[in-house]
Amino acid sequence: MHGVEAQLTALLGGMNRGGGYPLSLVCTDQGLLVAAAGEHARSDVAAGLTSLFDDIVNRAVRDLGLADVDELTLAAPDAGRVVIRPLARDCVPRLFLVVFVPGGRTWRRHTNHITRKLLALLGPWLTRAAAPQEAS
Repeated sequence: MHGVEAQLTALLGGMNRGGGYPLSLVCTDQGLLVAAAGEHARSDVAAGLTSLFDDIVNRAVRDLGLADVDELTLAAPDAGRVVIRPLARDCVPRLFLVVFVPGGRTWRRHTNHITRKLLALLGPWLTRAAAPQEAS
């Protein structure tokens, strides 16, 4: 799996260079860092915070009926944005792409493109989640 981590890091680094992003990472719903490229000082904190977003995504689906949440964004006027994109919603482990986007930069095209590449690379290690059981 070490080779996969290097490939993930290279993909993230390429996206960072192309979009001018200081940091991007892939982490699990539990906040475990899978791979990161860029400013590593904040990567562990960002991965840990992402576990909170998994709860938000789950609640949006359950409570609001938003079946396909494709992105959550934290925006601060001076600091830019933190974009969190769930990857492979129906797989275990649940993974997220997190990208720090400076103010005035776009991200949608870059994150769409890398999401496909990440899923192609990670596919063999993901397992389909079991459907939730209905209460009797």
